[in-house]
Order: sequence, then C-alpha cells, then structure tokens
Amino acid sequence: MESIDIGLYYNGIIVCVDDNNTRADSICIVDETIFAVGKVKEVRSKIASFIDNIEDNYKDNIRMKEIDLCGTCVVPGFIDAHMHPVIAIYFKIQLKLSDVRSYSKLTELLKRENEKKIGGEWIVCFDLLEDNFNDPDERIFPDRYKLDKMCSSRPVFIMRHDGHKCCVNSEALKIMNLDRDSIKNVEIGSGEIQVDINGNPTGIFTEGATYFALKNVSIPSQDRLKEACIAFSDELLSHGITTCGIIIHLTDKFGIAGEMSALEMPIMKYFIDQGDIESDLVFFLVCPRAKKILQTKKRFSTLFGERNRHVVAGVKLWLDGSFGASTAFMNEPFTDSTDGNKGMLVMDKDAIYKIFRDCYKCGLHLACHAIGDVANKIVVDIYEDILATHVPDKSLNIDKNAIRCRIEHASLLDKDTMKRIAKLGIVIVSQPTFIESEHEWIEKRIGPERIKHLYPFRDIIDHGIILAGASDAPIEKLDVLNSIRLCVTRNNFISEQSITPFEALKMFTINAAYSLGQEKVKGSLRKGKLADFVVLNRDITAHPIESLSDLKVLKTYHRGKEVYSSK
Repeated sequence: MESIDIGLYYNGIIVCVDDNNTRADSICIVDETIFAVGKVKEVRSKIASFIDNIEDNYKDNIRMKEIDLCGTCVVPGFIDAHMHPVIAIYFKIQLKLSDVRSYSKLTELLKRENEKKIGGEWIVCFDLLEDNFNDPDERIFPDRYKLDKMCSSRPVFIMRHDGHKCCVNSEALKIMNLDRDSIKNVEIGSGEIQVDINGNPTGIFTEGATYFALKNVSIPSQDRLKEACIAFSDELLSHGITTCGIIIHLTDKFGIAGEMSALEMPIMKYFIDQGDIESDLVFFLVCPRAKKILQTKKRFSTLFGERNRHVVAGVKLWLDGSFGASTAFMNEPFTDSTDGNKGMLVMDKDAIYKIFRDCYKCGLHLACHAIGDVANKIVVDIYEDILATHVPDKSLNIDKNAIRCRIEHASLLDKDTMKRIAKLGIVIVSQPTFIESEHEWIEKRIGPERIKHLYPFRDIIDHGIILAGASDAPIEKLDVLNSIRLCVTRNNFISEQSITPFEALKMFTINAAYSLGQEKVKGSLRKGKLADFVVLNRDITAHPIESLSDLKVLKTYHRGKEVYSSK
C-alpha cells in the first residue's frame, strides 16, 4: 500500500470562500484532498477517527506532519481564468518594453539589442504602450519610418501592449516581400495592413494581420522554450496560481494567429509531457469545428484528465478588437478619432453563432472576446438565441446548466446589457489590471461619459452576475494580489465601481472555478475538494485598503504539495 500523507495546518486564518464566508483556524489535507476544515480541536479529533478506521497493518504507512501557520492567512489556490501561455512563454525570451516612456529610450534599447544579435536574427519586442509616453507629442504608435531611424540594418518586430497591433521596420517588410504591389495579393482573416497615401505599407498591422508579420520571425530553439516554460511555471506558482484557463489555437486555418497557431497545441503537449508546468490547465480552444474540439477533449481526458489535471473545456472566439488599437466595436466613434472610426468586428456574427451553436450542442463551454459596447450586446444576442432554441445532444448526458457561456473582458457595459447578462446566467471574465494599463489615457479614447461604464465591477456584482478574474497574460501581469488591490482601489479610477477585498478574492477563486466548470473540485476550502491553497502574510479580507499593497504570497500548495516558498 502506498503511503498516506496527512498534513495538519493550524493556528492560522483560514478563509474558505464559501457562501457563508466561513473562517477557521485549521485545515487538514490527506494526500491531495482537503479532509477537514475547522477549529483545531475538532480537526484533530477527525484525524484521530480517520486513523483509527485504517486497518492496523496499514498504519505504518501513515506520514503525519503538523505545520504552525503562526497567524498567517490561508485562501484557496488562485485561478486565472484567461491567459495565453504559449505567447507568454515565447515573450519570456524577447525584449520587454513595458518601462519605455519615450522614443529616445526605445532607440537605446533597440540599439543595445541589435548588438547582442547575430546573423539575420530578428529583434522581437512586446508590451509597448505608447499612450503612456511622457511627451504627449510622442504618443503615436511607431511606423516603419520611425523604426528605421532606430534600427535599419536588422528586422524589427514590436507588439503593442494589448496584442492587437504591431509594427515592423523596412528591413522586416523586405523579408516579408511586402510592398505596394505585393500587398494587393495578401489575404488576412481580420484587421488591416496599413498603407500610406501612395499605397506603401507603413509597417503597422492590426488584429489578425499582426500574425502575418509575426509568422516571419524565427522560432526559438526547443531548449530555450523549455527554459522559458519552466520560468513561466515558477512565476505562476510565485503568485499563488494553481489553475489556469488557457487559450490555445487548434488549427492553422482559423483564428487571429494565422499560420503561427498550428504550433500552439504541439508546444503545450510537449510542455505537459515533460512535466514543465505544475499548475492545472483548462483549455479553451480556438477552432471552428465542434467535433474536433470534442475529440480533443476526449483524448485529453484519457491522457491527462485524472482529477481534472489538464482538461479541454470549450471554445474561444473573438468578436472585436481593443481600445488601444481603436478596434473595439463601438456604438459611437472613438472620441479621439478624426474619421468617425467605431472599431470593427474581427469575426462575422453569423459565423460565431454557428460555431457556438454546434459547440453548445456538444456540451462545450463558450467564450467570446468582447470589448466595445456594441460587441458586448452582440455576444449577448448570440447567447440568448442559442440558450432559447438549442439543447446539448442527449447522448452526451450533459446538463445544459453546467455549460458556461462567458464574455471575455466585457469592458464597456451599460445597465440594460447587464440585466440581460444576469437573466441569461452569462459569466463575465474580466482583467482588473486593464484599469492600471488604461486609466491614464482611456478617457481621451472613449470620452468622459463612456468611461463611467468601463469595467463596472460594482454594478456587475450588484446585478447578480458571476464575475471571474484573469490576467490575459502576457498582456497583463500574473500578479493576482495586485489585481485584487485594483478591484478595491481602482487607482481612484471610477471609484464608485470598487468592490470589497472578499468580492475580489472570489473573482480569482470560486468564481474563476465556476467560469471553468470546476467549482465542484476547486475554488473554495471545503472537505473533498483538491488541496490547492495559498498562504498569505496577513488576512486579505480584514485589512485597511491602504494595506492591500503589503500582501505577499508566502507559500503555494498544489494538490497538497508545497510548490512555492518565498523563503
């Protein structure tokens, strides 16, 4: 018989995150499952009864440990409901531009990077946020001509912070064989390859067109990717993230990633096979064929599905773009637009409906990216029609109430749309760190009236909508505690939409678990659930708002095993 590991963690503040807001001082773990939560005396008694009921010849196999929590706080393992791991891992070994606040600094970094490169290597950069440049006159996304002045001898690729826009220099365009004649024959799924008044490409690409540029960049070696993956996994655990909802392309014939998407699933399978990622993974696949997703789900269940280790949950599609790229689909033009731009749809509404309808019939969760106010209303229309007229295939024996219909981001919402979302039971998966990235420039983009309805967390919760949290990594940081702080403080941005620390904690625990269809096994600390939990230096729910920035992850436990320690 294998050993039985029993762990008693006592003298702590156990925040269970259940409907009753239960708090305890002790928790017991048996192997990878929560056995008991409560007062230490009660928990010890349950442990003793459990051991007494084990046959005598097996009692030698018991390994018992007791850990004094010394007044620290235990919460459920954090769940990030939406991220892009392959891109995040790839960017781990590229040049990060998040701290750039001027063109002079960008020039300095590109010149330094150019000196490091050999042969025909590209300079690949990400996370440029030109709207935060110090000089207002410089708050313009660079084109080929600006990049040529910084680096003309080597191909350069820069991805904007939100991932919906990129730029390349003239050397890169030359390698891509893209000029005013050849551009006429280029087909892109969505977005645009921008041109000047003479029809010459400016080097700026938006939405799906960004991947037309990215596909020309060389892929790092397997060893470098593996090293980056391990670093990414370690970073997840350092922030207490034990489960990730991940967006993965399943085919190179569909989605905004174009031909690059064919690599995502093989790369993730390789990382899983190698044991390079500790956290559990819940896949949302970008694919137009429901049966292909269902086949992949069944295959994953056989290979990795033990106790929900790595599972395929559903489908992910895009409806519009972003505020940063001025491609979110809006009812009124962007305030700073000079040409009446209202954004765009990156997929046809009818095409999304058909894919979602087929996936719903197969019992798959549905997730749709929507940023702009009109985009959100269209997604609600689609879900409303599907829920009213279709049911899952009876042969699958799936309760339709167990299927999640999600809106990813749901950035701009009015109250009428929220009422419909609440009535339909749609889940919103939002990124609090968008507030940090956008609050300094977003009013210029959408105006003082519309920002009142931006990331309206208080209204969403008050409408009875389940609000789950995510990072959208690598677009935003993985730091869950910072996300929780932003939910509460909002950096004084539309502060009336602030929520409480406990409500914010629920976003990254039980609500995120619900958004993934895993609330029965994760998201709260109760008997029978997986032993995923995080030890914090202080009570996350009882501190003054100004103390939230002092919160730290001390330890992370995944399935009963300590996988991270700050010491």
